Amino acid sequence: MDTKFQTSFIPKKTMNVATGNVVAARHSVSILLFISVIIFIISLGGAGLAFAWQNVLISEQNQYKSDLAKDQNQFNTSLIDTLTKANTKIDLAKNLLKNHIAASEIFAIINQLTIQSVRWKSFTFTAPSSLVGTAGGSSASNLATVSMQGETDSYYSVAYQSDVFGQSSNFGTNKAIKNPILSNLSAAQNGKVDFSFTAQVDPSELSYENEINAQGAAAATSSAATASTTSNQ
Repeated sequence: MDTKFQTSFIPKKTMNVATGNVVAARHSVSILLFISVIIFIISLGGAGLAFAWQNVLISEQNQYKSDLAKDQNQFNTSLIDTLTKANTKIDLAKNLLKNHIAASEIFAIINQLTIQSVRWKSFTFTAPSSLVGTAGGSSASNLATVSMQGETDSYYSVAYQSDVFGQSSNFGTNKAIKNPILSNLSAAQNGKVDFSFTAQVDPSELSYENEINAQGAAAATSSAATASTTSNQ
């Protein structure tokens, strides 16, 4: 009597399910591998482009350096340095000239405003702590001060001198003298009348630059007048 043995206890249906799972897993691995390869290729391409662009930039930079060197050779750099230093000195001289005060101008102004019967015996000029140029305007902090002692023959002359200074200051005939004051009147032993004079002075009206410009204008006017007289002859 023949005995038959069953060689496998695993159902065929179960074998089919296991086979399907293996195929699906292999398919997933293939997709991930494909994506990884694509990403790797893109990375290589990006690195190549970056390297190529870097070479382009380096080439352009070298070209710019070469062009700059050629342009510099076309100019005289030593002359440019000399002109730059000269321009700096000229600017410094302009600033010094603009802020320089020609204090001697105050003598001409006082001489113009002094009446014939008045004689000045002393003069004091006090400059402000900080001077400004012609563009700085005038304020109480930058006004100079003039103090003088004078004498005249009568109180009437003192009053007249006060009127001359006052009219010059108030009506703008002279912009340098501000707030003129005559005080301390007293009779001297020689029959004269002594008095004190104080006033503020606008330094911007005593600018050395203005004096030079005025002298230049006067010289130009004189030259024009001389040329006109010569041509008429």
